[in-house]
Amino acid sequence: MLNCHTRGAPIVRKLPALIVLFAGLLGGCSSAPGSGAGPTNAVGNFLAFGTTAPPPAPDRAKDVVKIDCPEVEVLGGAAAMRVGGQENANVKYQYSMGDVARECQVENGQINIKVGVEGRVLLGPAGGPGSFQVPVRIAIRREADQKPAMSKVYRVAAAIPAGESQTTFNVVSDTFQVPYLRPRADDDYTIVVGFDDKAEAPAPGRKKRRR
Repeated sequence: MLNCHTRGAPIVRKLPALIVLFAGLLGGCSSAPGSGAGPTNAVGNFLAFGTTAPPPAPDRAKDVVKIDCPEVEVLGGAAAMRVGGQENANVKYQYSMGDVARECQVENGQINIKVGVEGRVLLGPAGGPGSFQVPVRIAIRREADQKPAMSKVYRVAAAIPAGESQTTFNVVSDTFQVPYLRPRADDDYTIVVGFDDKAEAPAPGRKKRRR
């Protein structure tokens, strides 16, 4: 079952704009309507002739596992990032983290987690219009040992057109899977997001020497 409950911590915000932006991500947060159709005349005729009626559809609501989805933590030191240098005159771009959202679903002993991140890019004194990639890291941290269970860097495309000084970016993660331990999943895991200024493209493979 999807769990979109968000605690009142200041690090987690779900504004209307974010809900619209991630409508596809959060669309499963509402419970599906049940099928309340009554018996038809055809079914009544079958029963009149002693024929067994078709079995009712299984009630999937009984199989739903309710959990407290892990909270989202925006790392303080990774909530903003400057490109080009720390001195104002050298800054090309500045990235800032905006709204975040997540959804969880338990299936086959695993918690499926998706995370949505929205942010803003500002043009610096040394920057100019153009296209670039924003490195956003999304991770699932185990609370038992404070180590990452899953982690991935997303290079999000963004562009500032000529005549503009800022733009927005957004990304929806892949499905992260972690073991389901108990309904209070927020005690077992924390979702961590932030900018990763050390993320680099993988180095090209070395050519094998001929012997």
